[in-house]
Amino acid sequence: MKFINKVICRKIKHPQYYTLFTNMCGIICEILYKPIYSIFEDEVQLQRIKNRGPNCVHSCSFKINEHIVISFCGAVLWTQGPTITPQPVENEKGVLLFNGDIYDETWDTKYSDTQIIMEKFSDCDSSQEKIIQVIKSLKGPFCIIYYDKFSKVLYFTRDRIGRGSLLVHKSDHSIVISSVLGRKYPCIEIPACNIYKLEILSKVITRFVWDSQLKNLCDFHDWIQNIELLQNLPDNEFTFNCDVEAGLNIEDDILIFIDEVSKKYSSKEEIINQLLKQPTILQTIQKSLQLLEQSVKVRLEKHPNKCKNCLNEDIKCSHCTVGVLFSGGLDCTILAYLTDKYVPKDQPIDLINVAFKTENCTTYDVPDRITGKISYEELKKNCKSRNWVFREVNIPKEELEKCQSTTIADLVFPRKTILDESLGSALWYSAWGQNNEDTSPCRVLLIGSGADELFGGYTRHRNVFKRQGWTGLVNELYLEWSRISYRNLARDNRVMCDHGRIPRLPYLDEDFSSYILQLKPWLRCFPSEHLGMGIGDKLLLRLLAAHLGLTQVATLPKRALQFGSRIANKKQKGSDISKNLQ
Repeated sequence: MKFINKVICRKIKHPQYYTLFTNMCGIICEILYKPIYSIFEDEVQLQRIKNRGPNCVHSCSFKINEHIVISFCGAVLWTQGPTITPQPVENEKGVLLFNGDIYDETWDTKYSDTQIIMEKFSDCDSSQEKIIQVIKSLKGPFCIIYYDKFSKVLYFTRDRIGRGSLLVHKSDHSIVISSVLGRKYPCIEIPACNIYKLEILSKVITRFVWDSQLKNLCDFHDWIQNIELLQNLPDNEFTFNCDVEAGLNIEDDILIFIDEVSKKYSSKEEIINQLLKQPTILQTIQKSLQLLEQSVKVRLEKHPNKCKNCLNEDIKCSHCTVGVLFSGGLDCTILAYLTDKYVPKDQPIDLINVAFKTENCTTYDVPDRITGKISYEELKKNCKSRNWVFREVNIPKEELEKCQSTTIADLVFPRKTILDESLGSALWYSAWGQNNEDTSPCRVLLIGSGADELFGGYTRHRNVFKRQGWTGLVNELYLEWSRISYRNLARDNRVMCDHGRIPRLPYLDEDFSSYILQLKPWLRCFPSEHLGMGIGDKLLLRLLAAHLGLTQVATLPKRALQFGSRIANKKQKGSDISKNLQ
């Protein structure tokens, strides 16, 4: 097996002002029941892991008994302080692979997240209840694989929102859990709704529910089959139980006020101005802004303030360290505006805008390019001291087709639809960040994932409201949030991390999303016939943009990435299986 019991780290100097200790990584664990073939012999698979963590690769392997071998490999994308913490971390009690960011200001910044979590697990003395409680206490995007040596059990999970990627592959002779697996290894995405414990000898899996004491046991093979059935369901069959009709007061004063304003004024700008004068609405906007700004702040403070090119140098970096995946739409422009507050003024910020030439589009002047330039100009007016770099990523048809059938297909896998292909490709090229001149040197990427689910940004929200009113809309919003980890987050993580950058998703912060989810639905969105596209959808976010002074951005219509970048053909059905992903 290659890499076993070896550490390969790039020597990295460490300025004294580094204070953050977090890791983003590629992680993989294999339980080998028969000595036939190990995935650690697959150089292509290991390279996928290393792409996610280019700064340090470490592996270890040992026997559980005379027949079973367990192996671990971690590739670290260095985003921590004075020293790299190679992964996996091992002591006499267990082995830990950790991929993520923990946002807990009470933790001692002298130690890495990985080290602190390992210490907490070690203090549990193999107590199942204590280990599960440690995992439940973690806040932030993460994936964990932890082997308890004494009990011979493996704990693994994604965070409760599902912002990271963790896949499982089962063969006749092995079980593999990994950040990414190509089409060579049939696999499933591990659902984020539970924490899992695998009894390695008996292959019995226990599922622990995040927000309760519930747990249940089943055979590992049966668990795999059940998840395969669930993940292959079309959207219209993928449902969760939700009944909110009893607690919905449609005589609410704010609902009536918004409805009256929408009928009285025809101008979007005037409607926004009138709504901003209402005290409860304004207070909600201010609280939302406070939480979103804090979310952006913690995600920008928690990384070494260095670009890819300066990472190994003991110098102050004045290059771009932070980029925004930038269609010019509402979600990403708000993030860019807030980013300006927490990035040193001598560093430029890349606004990465992607466009495709395909059979249906022969120009790079796609809708997102046009919108992007409009929002770019508004950012320059509002944040004059910042050097904004509008980075145009232009992808010709031949380049797209080549990568879709190879690299992107393996990263998107086990997702296989045309929609997965389109979105995965757009995000992969955006995270690449290469224009005609050079490639973005940034190491942190902000992306607006989650905004549509939280604020009702999809056309189906308007259609549901038209048919079923507020009760139907609330149920649809609940469904969107419940299935967000199933539908796109893991896929997006796999494609973006392939470029050795850190994707960060401020809208999916626990504190921010919890606050938004408890708001009345008419404060989040108001898709009535009087509030058309560009105002009723994502109403609260539009009011927040206007409150910040982003007046043009506030009324820009929502446009899906796959159509705004012109990578997708509207005549194709997004749920159909792509020929490139098979």
